[in-house]
Amino acid sequence: MIVALCFHSVFEGIAIGISETKSDAWRALWTITLHKIFAAIAMGIALLRMIPDRPLFSSITYSFAFAISSPIGVAIGIVIDATTQGSVADWIFALSMSLACGIFVYVSVNHLLAKGYRPNKKVHVDEPRYKFLAVLFGVVVIAIVMIWDT
Repeated sequence: MIVALCFHSVFEGIAIGISETKSDAWRALWTITLHKIFAAIAMGIALLRMIPDRPLFSSITYSFAFAISSPIGVAIGIVIDATTQGSVADWIFALSMSLACGIFVYVSVNHLLAKGYRPNKKVHVDEPRYKFLAVLFGVVVIAIVMIWDT
């Protein structure tokens, strides 16, 4: 999951790096920052599940890899933008954003919703309908942000 989140962040960074205008880059950065918070929470949950005794060095290493993956993607995007023009740059932007979204959907559905967090005691909101409502709420919030952003 952590590797998938890092790839996701690299592709997001590429999308920022190949933005046509400064305002497009800031818009992409705003949108990515908004949901990167939730990706970091997902990664933290995965770290707690995968490394139960929580060795500090492993946690720091995974967190550093996740944190640096977006700037690496931005650098790759800047290089791509400097070397390509026109429809090639547009296709690279579209592919990188679609890969980033696809990876994020895969991680959220496969790792967070399917397996989920299993509490020690039964919790009232740990039911499929509440998980569905949480996903629906997330989609609505991102849709509103994207509509408001244009």
